[in-house]
Amino acid sequence: MRRSRALAGFVLAGLAVSGSRAAHAGANDINLLNLCTPGAQARNVLECTWVQRGTGGTITDVRPDDEAESRFRSLMSELGVVMAPRLLVPAETLGFAGFQFSAEVGTTTINHNQPYWNGVEGVSPQNPNGQRPDSWLTTVGMFVRKGLWLPLPAFEVGAGFMHLLDSHLMSWQGYAKFALHEGFYDWPLPSLAVRGSASYLTGTDQVRMTVTSVDVVLSKGFGLFKTSRIEPFGGWSFLWIRARSNPFDLTPSCDAYLVRTATPGTTLGDYCGGEAQRGTTNDYNANYGFPDQDSITRHRFFAGAKLKFSVVFISAQYELVPAGHTRDERRAIGARDGSGKQEGLSLSGGFDF
Repeated sequence: MRRSRALAGFVLAGLAVSGSRAAHAGANDINLLNLCTPGAQARNVLECTWVQRGTGGTITDVRPDDEAESRFRSLMSELGVVMAPRLLVPAETLGFAGFQFSAEVGTTTINHNQPYWNGVEGVSPQNPNGQRPDSWLTTVGMFVRKGLWLPLPAFEVGAGFMHLLDSHLMSWQGYAKFALHEGFYDWPLPSLAVRGSASYLTGTDQVRMTVTSVDVVLSKGFGLFKTSRIEPFGGWSFLWIRARSNPFDLTPSCDAYLVRTATPGTTLGDYCGGEAQRGTTNDYNANYGFPDQDSITRHRFFAGAKLKFSVVFISAQYELVPAGHTRDERRAIGARDGSGKQEGLSLSGGFDF
C-alpha cells in the first residue's frame, strides 16, 4: 500500500508539471529566427536579414552570415548540457529486488550574454537587447529505477523525464548501469560502475536533439549514527549532443497562404516584400534549416552524496562542464562550438524499496 501511494503521488506531480505549461511560447523556448543578424528591417516588419530580395521584393535567396552556423552549434551545445541525463546516484546498484522512485530539480548555468542565446523567445532580430534567459536554467523531473539480475549481476535500469521551466521543452531519458565492483563494505575500496544513458528532446518543432552519455562513477558508503547511510560519489561523463535543425520561417510576418489567396487592392505587399510577391508562393523560398553538423562532444565532471534513512533518500550533486571546442568537419565553413564553461547543481529525493 505504501508503494502504491508513493507511485500515485509521483504520477500526480508529473501531471501537474505537464498541465502547468501554458499554450503560448515560454521565454526559454527555441526560436531559431532570432539567430539571424540583427539589422535594419524594411517597413519595420519582422524578417531575418538573411533574406535576399530582387526587383519588386521577390525573394531570390537566403544567405546566412559566416558565423550563423557557429551560433547554432554553440546554442545546441549549452542547451544539450542543460537537458542531458544527470547521475545523482552512487556506483552501487539497487540490488536485483530494488526499486527507486525520485523527483529531481536541477539548475545549470548558461552564458546568456553571448549572441547565440538570441536563439530563444526572449530576443528578436528587431530587439537584440531584449530580455535574455536567466544565467541559470532550472529543470524538474521524475524518474524510476530498478535493479536487475539479468543480463548481468549488479545491473540497473532507469527511465524518466525532465522539463525545462518557462518552456515547452521535455527531455525523455533512459539509462542502464553496471556495477563492476560493489558490496565490499568492510574493505577500503570504492564501488565502481559505468552507465550509458540517452535522452530525446520534445516540445519544439524547430530542433531535433538527442543527448547520449557514458558515465564512470566511484562511490563509498558509510554508516551514520547507526540509523542512516551516506554515500559520497564522483565521476566523469562524456556527452554526445546530436542536434538537427528543422526548416523555420525567416519571414513570419508574411502569411504565404494569405498572400496566395489575396485579392487585388489589398496592402499585403507592405508585409511581404512588395507587390511582386502578392498572389504567389514566393514566401516559401524564405524557409530555411541549418545544414546537419557533426555531433557535439562535451566533458562533465561531477561529485555528490546520497543520504538514506529507512526507505527515504536525498541526493545532491555538483557538476562542472568545461567550455566546448569541437568543430563541424562536414562542411568547409567549419562551424565552431563557442560555448563557455557551465556549472550545475542538482537535488533528488524519493524512496528506495
